[in-house]
Amino acid sequence: MNRQNKIIDKLGLNFHPTVFGLSLFIIISFVTFTLMNLQQISQFFEVIQSSLAHYAGWFYILSVNIFLGFSIYLVFSRYGKIRIGGLNAKPEFTYWGWFSMLFSAGMGIGLVFYSVAEPIFHYISPPYGEASSIESAKIAMQFTFFHWGFHAWAIYALVALALAFFSYNRGLPLTIRSAFYPLLGEKIYGPIGNAIDITAAVATLFGLTTSLGLGVKQINAGLHHLFGIAENSTIQIILISSITSLATISVILGLKKGIKRLSEINMGIALILMIFVFFLRPHHLSN
Repeated sequence: MNRQNKIIDKLGLNFHPTVFGLSLFIIISFVTFTLMNLQQISQFFEVIQSSLAHYAGWFYILSVNIFLGFSIYLVFSRYGKIRIGGLNAKPEFTYWGWFSMLFSAGMGIGLVFYSVAEPIFHYISPPYGEASSIESAKIAMQFTFFHWGFHAWAIYALVALALAFFSYNRGLPLTIRSAFYPLLGEKIYGPIGNAIDITAAVATLFGLTTSLGLGVKQINAGLHHLFGIAENSTIQIILISSITSLATISVILGLKKGIKRLSEINMGIALILMIFVFFLRPHHLSN
């Protein structure tokens, strides 16, 4: 055991060398190539996004509705009585602790902005029908509920249940590959399992960076509005570094001392903000 592994063990971190190495290589290569070809990559992504929305939008909506239906089925079927961790397992955290962690990790900073911005955007520029009308207002709320309501939580719930069940009830590694054990069996420990985890790691990181990038722009815009701080790449890089450092520290500290505590602080601040907006909103909005 070399010095690096000793440090990793002290921090309580474990990683698969192949999955970690290839994921890191793919991410660094992709980011480097993108930075060197910003205009071409931007155009390429626009084409991909437009094509996916046009040709596969129906499949996305259908899939998410199936996820929601299946989640509801699990709740009321005999499978809903399965206790994660075994028959004698006890909850490790309170309902407030779980709610704080799930809400902070599931919705996070996106909800702060898009819960307001998205319905306004679809109201002004609906995908079909007349803009700024009663019909476009209904459409706007339908899209908002779809993106931020039960459907989104159904996706999180299925992934979380698969990870939790196969890890805590079947003793398999706490990775995405374990969810494929009924289909692949022992093959999850080979190249196929590595490919699954690499895909999951890369997709998760890019998903997080999207939320982080949008969130940093929001924070920068808020700081500019309140304190006149410039909106530029330098400030945003500082914000990204600060947020990433805070998140890394919380992960290293673990669930109880880090993620749980940070999530509860986050939810407390969110509640204070909600109460502040409710009572101190402009008077004309009360009429």
